Formats: sequence, structure tokens, C-alpha cells
Amino acid sequence: MKTNSNELIYSVHATLWDGNRQLAGYLEIWEIEILFQLTDFKESHLNLKIPLTNIKKVEEFLVFDLAKNGIYIHDKEGKKDLFVIEDVRLFKKFLLSELEKTNNKM
Repeated sequence: MKTNSNELIYSVHATLWDGNRQLAGYLEIWEIEILFQLTDFKESHLNLKIPLTNIKKVEEFLVFDLAKNGIYIHDKEGKKDLFVIEDVRLFKKFLLSELEKTNNKM
């Protein structure tokens, strides 16, 4: 999935979660997008891509009101994705850094 202008910045095991159902995979920060790749469909084209230029807000959230290991990504079109990951703060740090770089290029 890598192109010449899109380098991998950070990757973490993650679960895409809608409050009831969970899909396991990897959440990756690339130079131009966030990519969620499903664990069970590695060879398929089923992936979730969120361009960095389309991200409006990034928030941490409590999962089951116990642990702050959720990340909530809002885009400019009103879509929202919730992911459960182990080290939310490190992921958010990398993501915010890439978002700042992207905004400075514009």
C-alpha cells in the first residue's frame, strides 16, 4: 500500500469499535492518511482510509468507563470512527504531529 510520497509513521494493534461490534486489525499513521487494515482480511481490499487533511478532531475516550484506551477520530464531513488501542497517548502524539505537518504544508 506504500507509495513514494507516503511513508509509514506508526502502527499499532487496534480494534475498530461501534459500541457493540469489534473488528480487529492494525491502525497505522502514514504521512498522508490513517489506515485501518483488518486482521482477518489481509489479502482483501477492505481497509479504512482517513486522509489527514480530512481530520477535524481527535479525542481520547474511556472504554466501558474504565480505561482511557480509546481514540475517537472525527472528520470534516461528520463521520466518526472509534478505535481501541493500548497506548492511546503515544498514538495521539504521533497523529497530532503529522496533522500539524500536514496543516503547515497547506
